[in-house]
Amino acid sequence: MDSDPKTQLVQGREVIEGRIPHRTPFLFVDRILEEREDGITTEWDVAPDSFFFTGHYPGNPILPGVIMNEFVFQSAAVYMSAESDEGTKAGGVPVLTSIESARFKRMVKPGETLHTELTLTERLGPACYMKAKVTSAGKLVVRLSFVVAMAPPETAQ
Repeated sequence: MDSDPKTQLVQGREVIEGRIPHRTPFLFVDRILEEREDGITTEWDVAPDSFFFTGHYPGNPILPGVIMNEFVFQSAAVYMSAESDEGTKAGGVPVLTSIESARFKRMVKPGETLHTELTLTERLGPACYMKAKVTSAGKLVVRLSFVVAMAPPETAQ
């Protein structure tokens, strides 16, 4: 895999924060492992002390599906923002416009690392149709199909 010219060095939070507006505690992408013309591969270390575990099945915490999906959508936003030399500063903000399907296959516990492989399947104007596969320790967690589009930057300050 190291000899593949499409593979880039792992990039962390500084690069991610330069591309999307999300911040801790609601930034779930820790690393960009690979960027391709048709997609991106990212990871997230699910911290055991994350705020959402407090009330989501106390005594037997599991990662909420909506948070898993948000990790994927943030990965899509990172991918889309990389296409613009100016990222989100002048080119707009990537926003979710549609979830076409989500198939959950297993629960995620605190402390796991999620790995997503996201692929662009079609582009229509500002809309990017995407699919994603999320795994943990090599096991499928969720498959998603969704649409993300660039919203124009706000003109009012």
